[in-house]
Amino acid sequence: MRAETRFAMVLTLGATLAGSCVPAFAAQPYEGFWASAKKDCRNDDSPNRMSIEGGNRLYWYETRCRAGAITADGKQSWKMRLACEGEGETFRSNPRISVAADGRLVIENGPVGQAKRQIYVRCEIPKRL
Repeated sequence: MRAETRFAMVLTLGATLAGSCVPAFAAQPYEGFWASAKKDCRNDDSPNRMSIEGGNRLYWYETRCRAGAITADGKQSWKMRLACEGEGETFRSNPRISVAADGRLVIENGPVGQAKRQIYVRCEIPKRL
């Protein structure tokens, strides 16, 4: 077999395998910036805003958490074990996070807020150049 033919076969095989693989760093559906209402998306300092980054880091106005365990709990739902700190204290939380059919993020038994259930809309954050 000629070298050009072998090279073409290797490239074809590599492209086929690469197309069928999902990268390990793919974002989770719940990642991103979220707020209680769209108007809060525009305010970087809003206490009604939160973000989920890297799949396991959750940030609110004065609270930050890291998920030590995340398990699927349905098609678009996850249970998390969080270690949190905020306002000078450390604590644990075990919320259930889901992405509803309308795209809203629902956090039940969350570590912040007086209600046991928070609902957030996704914030579209423009990229800075």
